[in-house]
Amino acid sequence: MDLYPESPDADLIVEPTVDTTAMATETTLLNPRFYTTDFDEMDRIDVTPVRADWDKLIGQMKSDPNKGHFKKTDAWDKVDWDGMDPPLKREFIDFLVSSCTAEFSGCVLYKEMKRRGSNADVCELFSYMARDEA
Repeated sequence: MDLYPESPDADLIVEPTVDTTAMATETTLLNPRFYTTDFDEMDRIDVTPVRADWDKLIGQMKSDPNKGHFKKTDAWDKVDWDGMDPPLKREFIDFLVSSCTAEFSGCVLYKEMKRRGSNADVCELFSYMARDEA
């Protein structure tokens, strides 16, 4: 399915060099696959003792300082995958897979806390965190 038929790369066929799905589901010491979150405990968090700092933090997150941080340029489309040193390419793909997996996992967790939680302070924080992980 070609979503961009006018694209100069419309006929480009991208073949995966590694099984990134298998990499993403691999369990290692650094990326365990199972964890639980005690949503009731999260709801019991009381930010009253740090309210002034909390409000500054929430204000900063609300302003979304990361919004303009990443700018895609034409250089992003000119990666020479075939010319890349094979060990570097493997490391880079591993980095991309682990980064995407972590970002997605965080986004799901934060959205779930926002959905299931009843503590307005914590839910607001998690809504911004989910936005930033998406």
